[in-house]
Amino acid sequence: MKRKKVILLFLIICILGIFLFIPKNKQKEIKISTISYYHPEYKKRYDSFQKSHPNLNKEKVVTFVNMNRDYDFYQKIIKQKHPNYLNTLVNKYYQLDENYKPFDLIEINTNTGSYENPYRKHTARKVVYEDFQALKQACANKGFELYVTSGYRSTSWQKEIYNHMVETYSVERADETCSRPGHSEHTTGLGLDIALDQYKYEDVEKHPQYTWLLKQLSSYGFILRYPEGKDNLTGYRYEAWHIRYVGKALAKKIKKSGLTFDEYYARHYS
Repeated sequence: MKRKKVILLFLIICILGIFLFIPKNKQKEIKISTISYYHPEYKKRYDSFQKSHPNLNKEKVVTFVNMNRDYDFYQKIIKQKHPNYLNTLVNKYYQLDENYKPFDLIEINTNTGSYENPYRKHTARKVVYEDFQALKQACANKGFELYVTSGYRSTSWQKEIYNHMVETYSVERADETCSRPGHSEHTTGLGLDIALDQYKYEDVEKHPQYTWLLKQLSSYGFILRYPEGKDNLTGYRYEAWHIRYVGKALAKKIKKSGLTFDEYYARHYS
């Protein structure tokens, strides 16, 4: 009798094991291949990245590989085919053609007050202009001034800046805060460095209205391009002053997702 009970108990455990474990395993196998942004041709890369990063879930594995994070920064270079698109991505993998220049550049620091540097005029793409001026006016209504300290930069200008950083510090230090030529968002004419009132761009987050400004960005088509604590994803240290224009619809989607632009691009456009 005892033997029958033992056998019965063993059978029950086996049956429970089948229902508890096999479906889960099957679910994991199906999950990664049914992720909407999964690319079958990257399967070996996904598998390899998963093995070296066992703590990452399937969504992050696929996202990071789509971002090319299974390569070191600048190890894999991809020519950006659509530099004029608002959703164009330029980072340490995606590179602009060395001769690229936006076709619709326009002065961006218009009607600024006493804090504008009269010796530096900055430009950006015309498509950015109206929304930036509207954001600027919203800031003025709130009692402070918003202005651009750096807008469009040509590839040759970016090369000078980068080489200076390398000569002054090192390649490693330069790569933390400065883009290599062809890899700068400023060259797209969509990336802006900003300042508020008398606060220099490096100190912009110390401004009492900075938090308010961040909350308004997406309503005017902008995102904070290099958020704090995302160095491993964006390739750059936190830059409180660098905003990027992507258009209102996309800016709101990116904000809602909680992802960096690099991650969002990997899930929707790569």
